[in-house]
Amino acid sequence: MSWKGLSSALIILFYSNLSFAEVSGWEWFERSQSSVRQFNFEASFVVIKPNQVDSYRWVHGVQNEAEIEQLMPLEQSGVEILRRNQMVYYIAPEKTPLATNSGTIKELPALLYRDIESIKALYDAVPGGATQLSGRSAQLLRLTPLQNGRPGYWLWLDSETGFPLKIDTLTVQNEVLERWVVTHILPHSALPETLSIAAKAELPAIAETMPVAALPESPLELSWLPEGYQQVAVTAAMVPNQVLEQWLLSDGLHQVSVFVQPSANLPAQAFRDGATTIFVMPKNQFDVTVIGPVSIENARQIAESVR
Repeated sequence: MSWKGLSSALIILFYSNLSFAEVSGWEWFERSQSSVRQFNFEASFVVIKPNQVDSYRWVHGVQNEAEIEQLMPLEQSGVEILRRNQMVYYIAPEKTPLATNSGTIKELPALLYRDIESIKALYDAVPGGATQLSGRSAQLLRLTPLQNGRPGYWLWLDSETGFPLKIDTLTVQNEVLERWVVTHILPHSALPETLSIAAKAELPAIAETMPVAALPESPLELSWLPEGYQQVAVTAAMVPNQVLEQWLLSDGLHQVSVFVQPSANLPAQAFRDGATTIFVMPKNQFDVTVIGPVSIENARQIAESVR
């Protein structure tokens, strides 16, 4: 991991005058969020799942109070993602960029961007011990869920800056579902050059013709939600073809999608893609699919509650 210039560029800015004993779990977490939102840097990271490893280049900067962020896959040609404040653009070769209204890039850890008060309602933050990661002293921070069925998180934060070095997503038994690891970071004193170009690029607004009609009325209903979750409005533009009904659930940090489709005569299925559960339950003349970072048992209860 490259940390050239880190001490001179960032340490003073990241509360380095406080000792470990003076910093609570939530203060460590706030440092971590601030470190990825307020400074200029280039980084590389990998996302490790049981049978898959994805790597990315991540560039972030702030200019005239505007936040600019770029994410690019390293091992596959594909879509470059650019965020400018509350707009995210998906840019593919020889295609018109797709614009969406969002303050975050979904491929980055949502923990680092969500409102801290909403996360406090879901988790307890407990500092652990210090360890060494790639030659840096790292502080362990455990986020323990307050309700069953929600994943836990262990974060290793640079002891001097608070920058996240590694994030594990865990089951209630502390088994690792997914691991996010920074492999390289280079701080900048000014906006990185690639972002200077992106800041001036002319990009489209959200298409005014995008359908926003509400879903047609359905006799189906969802009668149970995991604790802390609420339904989020879904419009017709968000619903795939052949879907009879869809619900989107959120607890302020995680999102769970529930789809009802005509029966495909498939058996019940449950598996995990890293931290994401995919659960399919046949019911009468239709199938219910639940996709999101909940336990398999919670996914089953959601599917069973479709009436």
